[in-house]
Parts: sequence; C-alpha cells; structure tokens
Amino acid sequence: MLKIVIVAAIVILLAPMATSSFAQEYNKTIAGVGKDAGDGAKTFDVQYSSVKDIVSSSVSVKDKSVDFVLVGKADTNSTLILKLPTGLISGPFIGVFEDGQIITNYTATNESGDTVVSIPITPLSENISIVGTTVVPEFGPIAAIVLAASIVAIVAITRLGPIRL
Repeated sequence: MLKIVIVAAIVILLAPMATSSFAQEYNKTIAGVGKDAGDGAKTFDVQYSSVKDIVSSSVSVKDKSVDFVLVGKADTNSTLILKLPTGLISGPFIGVFEDGQIITNYTATNESGDTVVSIPITPLSENISIVGTTVVPEFGPIAAIVLAASIVAIVAITRLGPIRL
C-alpha cells in the first residue's frame, strides 16, 4: 500500500512537468518567411521552440535553402525545433548546417503538411541553414497561367495558317 502511495505521489509531482514541456512545443513564431524569394507574395509563418530566438530568416531559391539567424543566451546545449510548412521547403533534406558546418544528428518527421525538424544547438550557435529538394517557387500561380495562355495562343496562331509578310 505504501508503494502505491509513493508511486502516485511521484506521478502527481511529475505530471505538471510533462504537460508543460509538451504545451510549450511551439511557443514562438517567425512570420513572413519566404518574402525574399520568388515574387514575394507567398510567405509562411514558421513555428519553433528554442531557448534562443530567431531574429531573421532568408530563403535562397538558387541553393534551395532556408536560413535562420539565432540570438540569445544559453548556458548549455539545447534543441531547436522547427515546424516547417512543406510549401516553404520540402525534403528529403540534403543537409542541415549549423554555423556553416554540416550536422547529421538532426531528426525530421512529417506531421500533417509540415516537417518537424529537431536540431541540437550549442550556446554559440548563431546560424542554422536547411537545404531541401524544393523551396518556395520562384514564380507564383499567375506566372503559370500567363505561360499556359501564351502556349495556347502560339499553338492557335500556328494552326490558323502561316504568317505572311
């Protein structure tokens, strides 16, 4: 009977810690990620959890990467958890870089239209770069419609007859 009381007391004492860690999983958001790529009309909000803050982000369509700049103090190694929309960047990821050095001890899991990436960081980490297979498209849907209309117009003109000069 005493063992059951002790186990129950431990569970009751540890339960708030477990729920608070899960409740804080994505407690921060950086808005407007992707505004510097493509036509700038398509942006994403990236949710994240970290002891450090993300102060800026940039997307490179050429390198197919998303970069995040971290600031803040940390006394020990920790984990940066990013919830990346697949419209922003999709995998499989080619590489994850911490301050220019490739790292392999990250995890990436798919979660209902998003990719959740857990990256171990050090107190000195300042830049995280994720290279994927695709990033924000360079041109939006209007460019695709204009391209399709141009192709249809060219086919129609050439079908009607030769151009006489």
